[in-house]
Amino acid sequence: MSDRFQPLSIRQLAPWVFAELEERGSIFGVPEDLFFRPAAGDAFRTSLYGQPLETPFGVAAGPHSQMAQNIIVAWLTGSRFIELKTIQTLDELEVSKPCIDIQDEGYNVEWSQELKVNQSFNEYLMAWVMIHALQHKLALRGRPGMIFNMSVGYNLEGILKPNVQGFLARMANAGEALEEMIAAVAEVYPAVRELEIPAQLSDNVTLSTMHGCPPDEIGRIAAYLIEERGLHTNVKLNPTLLGPEALRRILNVDLGFRQVTVPDEAFGHDLKYPDAIKILTDLRARAKKKGVEFGVKLSNTLEVVNHRRVFNPKEKMMYLSGRPLQAITVNLAAKLAQEFKGDLMMSYAGGADCWNVANLLACGMTTITSSSDLLRPGGYLRTLQYISETTAAMAGAGASDLAAFILARADGAGGGDVKAAALANLVRYAEAVKKDELYQRDTYVRQTTKTSRPLGLFDCVKAPCTDICPISQDVPAYMQAVMDGDVDEAAAIVRRDNMMGHTLGRACDHDCELTCTRVHYDKPLAIREMKRFIMENGKDPALKVGAARACKVAIIGAGPCGLSAAGFLREGGAEVTVFDSRQQGGGMAAMTIPTYRILPEVVERDVRRLAEAGVQFQFGQTAGRDVTFAGLKEAGYDYVVVAAGAQKGSPLGIEGQEAEGVIDGISWLRQVWDGEVRELKGRVGVIGGGDVAMDCARVAKRLGGEVTVIYRRTREEMPAHHEEVMSLLEEQIPIRELAAPKAVVVENGRVTGLRCATMKLGEPDESGRRRPVEVPGADFTVELDALIAAIGQKPYLDFVQEIGVSTNRKGYIEADENGVTSVADVFAGGDAVNDGPISLVKAEGDGKRIAAEIFRRAAGVEPAAEPMRCTGDLDFTAYLKKQATRIRRVEIPELPLNQRGRMEEVVQTMSRDVAQAEAERCLRCDRVCSICASVCPNHAFLTYRSEPLTVDLATWEVANGDAVAGAPQRFALEQGFQTAVLTDFCNECGNCATFCPTAGAPYRDKPRLYVSQSEFEAQTDNAFRITVAGDVRQIAGRFAGATHALVPKGSGWIYHAPGLTVMLDEKLSPVSKPQVSNGASGSIGLEPAAIMSVLLRNIAPAQLPVVAE
Repeated sequence: MSDRFQPLSIRQLAPWVFAELEERGSIFGVPEDLFFRPAAGDAFRTSLYGQPLETPFGVAAGPHSQMAQNIIVAWLTGSRFIELKTIQTLDELEVSKPCIDIQDEGYNVEWSQELKVNQSFNEYLMAWVMIHALQHKLALRGRPGMIFNMSVGYNLEGILKPNVQGFLARMANAGEALEEMIAAVAEVYPAVRELEIPAQLSDNVTLSTMHGCPPDEIGRIAAYLIEERGLHTNVKLNPTLLGPEALRRILNVDLGFRQVTVPDEAFGHDLKYPDAIKILTDLRARAKKKGVEFGVKLSNTLEVVNHRRVFNPKEKMMYLSGRPLQAITVNLAAKLAQEFKGDLMMSYAGGADCWNVANLLACGMTTITSSSDLLRPGGYLRTLQYISETTAAMAGAGASDLAAFILARADGAGGGDVKAAALANLVRYAEAVKKDELYQRDTYVRQTTKTSRPLGLFDCVKAPCTDICPISQDVPAYMQAVMDGDVDEAAAIVRRDNMMGHTLGRACDHDCELTCTRVHYDKPLAIREMKRFIMENGKDPALKVGAARACKVAIIGAGPCGLSAAGFLREGGAEVTVFDSRQQGGGMAAMTIPTYRILPEVVERDVRRLAEAGVQFQFGQTAGRDVTFAGLKEAGYDYVVVAAGAQKGSPLGIEGQEAEGVIDGISWLRQVWDGEVRELKGRVGVIGGGDVAMDCARVAKRLGGEVTVIYRRTREEMPAHHEEVMSLLEEQIPIRELAAPKAVVVENGRVTGLRCATMKLGEPDESGRRRPVEVPGADFTVELDALIAAIGQKPYLDFVQEIGVSTNRKGYIEADENGVTSVADVFAGGDAVNDGPISLVKAEGDGKRIAAEIFRRAAGVEPAAEPMRCTGDLDFTAYLKKQATRIRRVEIPELPLNQRGRMEEVVQTMSRDVAQAEAERCLRCDRVCSICASVCPNHAFLTYRSEPLTVDLATWEVANGDAVAGAPQRFALEQGFQTAVLTDFCNECGNCATFCPTAGAPYRDKPRLYVSQSEFEAQTDNAFRITVAGDVRQIAGRFAGATHALVPKGSGWIYHAPGLTVMLDEKLSPVSKPQVSNGASGSIGLEPAAIMSVLLRNIAPAQLPVVAE
């Protein structure tokens, strides 16, 4: 694969743009209905450098402004201040790939243009002419109210080189190049000749300097641009101007980005604040004398240590952007504004998004540009919400223009002076933004957003919530039912896959929310809380029992795995008996999860539903004593399912662990549930970082303890679910981090403390968490009255030894993904198998799969296929708009802190109105995805509609010049939306891989289309080239290093493969015997022909540039 752009010529680009607009009503996949259309009365209109700006928004100098198509789409979606990608004299750079990581806060390792300077100018000129032509074509009044802002770097010597000098000269007067460009566009849009397109593309520039550029050099470059070039000039400043103490306090303390390290050298080699003030003062005077505008661009990205495993390890540093940079940059802006008493022009870029742009405008920012935000799902179309949110804010303030808006927000501060009012707003906002949850690290959990599903050429659409769910809960369907107001139907949908709907509505670990596409916008859908609402408000359908089967199953354990298996087996007509040593069903949910999370009667609803359907429960029956395998066989059971759980806590394994007051967390939670423990006074330590440890700590506080959680790593590495850690901290329970237990301190047989080693974090281990390393000579003691151990669980499985079920070295039963063990007709699942304790829903998933496997063996019944809803029958324009719109998650009602005295349930149930509002946020990822297309800044992806295709393809064994028919090969394409890569536009930045919900990388795994013949021929596999010969479109593909071709012939095809040519009908069936070349041999099939036919049939001509054969 190539990671180099292959720019199109204007004679390729212009016909494509106008053809797509005419034939499909879109440009580069953006529908005309979503184009921004300025109005004379737009309150946010402004001007700069003597030029009108229809919006103050734009794309920052970066990936969104380096190619013509990027700039055109930015303009179409509302950007009017276009910061062109920085150019420099060194224009043949090797850029490390991947180079972008925007999973949450943004990072990059790419810092300059990836085109040669002449190519960059050509891209900018193409965009300039095309925008003027489209302004006319779209019947927008007057000239485009936009500004092209040049960005140059990185030292004066380089700027004075011929290639940069030539660039600056042509941007000032494009001359003949402009005339040639207009002539080329006129070949497809003649009206462009009648337009007055200025030869001057730009009279303004932003100086971008390298980290570590000396102050005098910055001054000399800017002075040159102002005095010699006569350019309106901005100087881009680095956030390190705040100084190490202030910046680190905001980033690491106020915002909580503790994992991000800003190295000392970042401050050491960057411009210092006193030098900056001196330079800015001098340049302001020079600009005033020259009669041009001068200001600052805030801010550059922030140099930080590369701590993530995304970029090449050789990249020791990376550059931070996105939401943490918002608070940092605003505070730098406030500091500079106060220094210059509000009289320093500022252009803003640093974590701008739809929810803060109005605030930034009220603070006096002249223009606001974005990059990181537009690299997230929705892409360029997110700019439309910048405009709508600003419009709403200005209307709410009763402001007819930006000056009035600034004054209105100042509420009298500044005495009616706009600059003074803006300064007052900025100073106030700088304090507020440090506390705003939008910029707090803990507000969003975006570290695990991909599933394990492979990504193929076709049919990749599947809702990630359903994909990752162990029971494949049909979340999109129940969201739709709630949205439609049919809660009874929603309950029926929940119950199709879920035998513990009531229980999981409260106690599911809801990993589905980690992969919810909404997490890339705001917060995930409240999937678990929606299930709770549904089960409490909808009619819970009775379990429908199928026709009786000659299948009798015993299940040992009434926890989630056992109950799930029982329900699905009974649904299929099996006779089922569940045995459990306790007096009620539910397992962990009914004996350890505290009642402030789930009430006993809630679990009982799920158990009672199964009993009413005929599942027999025998409680008080202990495996190995009351229930034996021999006895079950004698009673006529055909299958046995072991779902006994892991009911014992793991010992600490340190000196003093047997002392009085050292408590096993799992056993203790069970005692609390049973009412045997009602208080725990004194100083209580809880060892562990998982969910059980969080439960122990929160329960201990409710029972009167003064609790501290002791953990050997930091809370960022805790395996506990994020919400459990946040609840712990909300309830003001401290975490003693980097403390590894070494010994229990014992006096008179009772615990009095815990001796710990001080740890520091080293390199990541196999789980990705940084490994704790002991700090020699730094032991300390935590004084305690009780110590709860919550570091793991073990099963009690002595009873399986009588039949020789294989267990692993940890003592857990070995079972495959369907619960099959080493003993015939004995299955196992849940906490007792393989790696040990899992979540409730994963245990339930084990039970569901075990039931399916039993029916497969007993009756040859296969599980029903999941519903396929990606049929292509939705309003794609409406989807794109919703895909680009951020909507705040509803507030889930919770019991106030001052009412959490004992074990009252904390989380409450949503109201109907709130539930419907939340359901409206669902993006219906089961119907369409195309995230890769929205996050690619270069428009290197296209989404196309496809017709279903299922065929049995012919195969042949070729030898001695003959082809002998072999077994047919099934090829199936089901979904109505597909994606492909326009590889000439792809630089393999990696952004699509970040946001694709599968385990794959779309730029690598989806069909890769080429315009460039040389690039196509250089590929070994997954390369396709659609060309036109006369009126005939045909396609070539590269498979296993060889070129195949498919050419339409009448209603069928001619397929050329290495060593074989065959005529096919429209359904890809051979109409004659293949012609075999001499020397050809081996197995040959028609799968390449099928793949190429899908692409050629379904990708519309107007979706690609025309490539003549």
